[in-house]
Amino acid sequence: MKNTITKFFCPCGFPAILLLFAMLFCALFFSCRPTPKDLTIFYDMPLEEVQKIAKEDDKVFCVVLTKPDCPPCANMVKSLGERYGHLESKVVFNVVDVSLPENQWYSHWLCTGGFPTTCVFSTDGELKATIQGAATACQQCVASAITGDFKCTAFFENSQFPARGKQAVNLLNTLLSCKRNLEQGKNISAEIQPLLEQNVYPYSLFLKCLNEEKQGRHEEAVYWAKQMVEIEDSFYNFVYDTLYQEVKTMINPNYLEEISVLSVVEELTLEGCEYKQSKPFSLMLTNIGKSPISIRDIVVGCSCLKLLSEKPQFIQPNQSTKIDLAFTPDARGDVFREVTIFSDAKNAMQDVKIFAVVR
Repeated sequence: MKNTITKFFCPCGFPAILLLFAMLFCALFFSCRPTPKDLTIFYDMPLEEVQKIAKEDDKVFCVVLTKPDCPPCANMVKSLGERYGHLESKVVFNVVDVSLPENQWYSHWLCTGGFPTTCVFSTDGELKATIQGAATACQQCVASAITGDFKCTAFFENSQFPARGKQAVNLLNTLLSCKRNLEQGKNISAEIQPLLEQNVYPYSLFLKCLNEEKQGRHEEAVYWAKQMVEIEDSFYNFVYDTLYQEVKTMINPNYLEEISVLSVVEELTLEGCEYKQSKPFSLMLTNIGKSPISIRDIVVGCSCLKLLSEKPQFIQPNQSTKIDLAFTPDARGDVFREVTIFSDAKNAMQDVKIFAVVR
């Protein structure tokens, strides 16, 4: 779908002398001038199609990665015309919802869980920069990249990625080429091998697994799948949840049937909470399944939440364990906080919403 930003014109329809006065007044006091041509914005268009359109128009293009539950994302998308309308002759935008199955690969490729993230591509489809965030400084960096200035310090600031700066961009471009070639049925063994020797992260290993499987080398595919599982942690599990399930099924075809589910209450309301007074509470974690569950991490959403008991290492099949926490309200009124439990269960990331009315 294509969206355009409406043009703004100074008032008209006055007698000639009044029209001239109005135009001078606008120019002096309001900088009232016609907007250049409309900024072109697409939504959820495949990368190759956006690249084709940009190339035909001899423009660079930006892919803005967003999520539905991300207010900064929504605010940034609303302001695209205002921020970048003056660059319409240079750039095409594509706003992408990474929660859609066809767009999840962007998060896997970039190894990111932070949004919005803007990827700036050349006319030929080469990634030039990524900028995470919606702050004014971040959007100024996007504008700089569109005009060919890559001095901004905010370019590719992703602490989870195994490379930085220009090295990261080169790695991502090679991986993007591998992804495209793999989708076209080509053998990417020679292309991806140098990356595996230099910088290892889940997406490169996943592409290697897929390639070996497509080449009929199942044992090799399983080997690389195990390499991917070995580096699994709570963050990787969060970003690559579906990919980890795929490679674990490659290792064990019965994995999805055997894997357990972690059962925990999704919402909890705390009664009798008072400002700055500690309120203890507990969560019960239950293993519903046939295999043990490893608890990787328990993340509290703010300093007002504290884990009192030790994090359990494992929960055996059909067993439960209790974790003790304390909530010390840092605000009055209706308060909402969150506890996130990371594990190797089928539901690898489980959120518990904490509600309280604080006096």
